[in-house]
Amino acid sequence: MPLVHLVDLKLNVFGPIEDEVYSTIPILVKNIRRGNTILRIDGPTGTKFSLGRKGLEKFFDMRYEFISEEGRFDDGILNSCNASGEMMHMEKNFILGGPLKSILGGKTVEVMKTLKANGENMQVSWNHDSQAWVICSKNVGLVA
Repeated sequence: MPLVHLVDLKLNVFGPIEDEVYSTIPILVKNIRRGNTILRIDGPTGTKFSLGRKGLEKFFDMRYEFISEEGRFDDGILNSCNASGEMMHMEKNFILGGPLKSILGGKTVEVMKTLKANGENMQVSWNHDSQAWVICSKNVGLVA
């Protein structure tokens, strides 16, 4: 049986600073997800690396200013919010840019409200390379 090590990858920032980093450096949103686990599998034929889980893409809370009657069409309103204007523009684009592009392309967009509490996250997946289940919460991972 191979020896499996879990290696978690994340940004070393927390709270409001995390939102600022993700919103002002767009390449991070697609490439450094919330919960990345690489499996290092040491077996009789050598060491192999395998993706254990690819976490959720960073998402931002929908701010009232993004959908308010005043702010919906006037991005100048975003400059007067508590957060930096640049950060607010980026967050709004991350949240609403994709749906707007779809609507303008003639597609239907469905809006869903979830009851997920902030910080909750559980992922269970089968990893073929290790022949094991990878079970992860937001902060803890195990192989079973």
